[in-house]
Amino acid sequence: MSDDEDTGATGDVNPNDRYTKVENDVYNIEGYGETNQEEENQISQDTSEPLSNKKKEYKKFKIILLGEKGVGKSSLIERYVNNKFSNFSNQGIKDAVYNKKNYVDKNLTVELSINDTTEVENLQKFPREYYTDAHGAILVFSLADKRSFERLSYWKEELDNNAPPDIVTCILGNQSDRTADRKVEETDAQMFAEGYLYYEVSAKAGNNISMAFDALISNIIQKQKEEKKNPDKVLRGKEGRKSVGLKPEKELPPAKKKCC
Repeated sequence: MSDDEDTGATGDVNPNDRYTKVENDVYNIEGYGETNQEEENQISQDTSEPLSNKKKEYKKFKIILLGEKGVGKSSLIERYVNNKFSNFSNQGIKDAVYNKKNYVDKNLTVELSINDTTEVENLQKFPREYYTDAHGAILVFSLADKRSFERLSYWKEELDNNAPPDIVTCILGNQSDRTADRKVEETDAQMFAEGYLYYEVSAKAGNNISMAFDALISNIIQKQKEEKKNPDKVLRGKEGRKSVGLKPEKELPPAKKKCC
């Protein structure tokens, strides 16, 4: 089976286990989750309200990727969005932003705006605008490159200093297919990723990539629900965004009226 084929998911998956390994799970490509007319009719029969009358939601999340050059960030995006493997190590790509629709359920569609770093990764620091309004961040390192793993501390600090405080973070160890070349122990990676989503993936083989993005989407949605219930927390996007890192301006006293 070639890398360009939709290989489908195999095996039992525990969605609550962030270390679960799945082989070739790039399954939600172009129309994954869509229902045909027969399925929609059945859903309408099982509910007291016609499916067409149910409120449908559409959300858009900005996702940014960080990590050392050459760890496979562009290849991961290409595999997830187009279910193709391309080696971008020696070439650039035309577009720095990819859009991918995800049908979370019958009434919720999420569109990801995935921002690649190809155009800016030669800079020592990414511009602040790269982080602005980001809902999720993916830190990428190569399991076959120990230095790229050690540099995660730098990228994590950059994220903490520039991104919104409520951003959801996922850490990906890419090139899991290169088992003979592995330089980063799984226990070390899990220790660094404690408290965050973590998956070992392969852009070449397609392993675990959809699972990682699905988990990221799910956590962002959950974060938004929590923020709606607590008005003191930073809110996202159209749901009620508050300025990040800015103190509210003091109200100026009313101007004194001049006499005569």
